[in-house]
Order: sequence, then structure tokens, then C-alpha cells
Amino acid sequence: MAHTITIETESDIDFALLKGLAERLGLLVKETHGDYSMRNTDQEAAMKKFIGSWRGEETAEELESMIYNARSDRSREVNL
Repeated sequence: MAHTITIETESDIDFALLKGLAERLGLLVKETHGDYSMRNTDQEAAMKKFIGSWRGEETAEELESMIYNARSDRSREVNL
């Protein structure tokens, strides 16, 4: 059974190191080179589309404080 792993790096030195290691291990190496700026742009657009936002009177620090203060840290008994 074949397994595939994709490692993206912007450093030529890191790429050469990883490729050399794979070859020393006797693994089949297939190279692809390209510009990933479009992929990052697409990911950023999708993230903005699905994250959402709302307008409110609270600052980010106030919202953070509200979330932390709403947490319940008390222990509880669990029967398994």
C-alpha cells in the first residue's frame, strides 16, 4: 500500500534536506514546484466568508474576559 505525504516549504535549503532524507531512506520522491500565493489567497477568502463577525459595544479584551469568566472549572464526579 502506498502512502503520500505533502510537505510545503518556501526554503530551498529545507526542501533539499527533506528530499535528500527521503532518498536516503529509499523512498520514491516526486517533486512539484509552484507558486502557492493563489492558494493562500483562496484560503484567506474562504476563511473570511465562513468566520463571520458582529458589531458590538464590547472591546476584544472585554469579550475575552466575558468568555473566561463564564467558564466553570469545578470538579465533578463521573461514573463510568
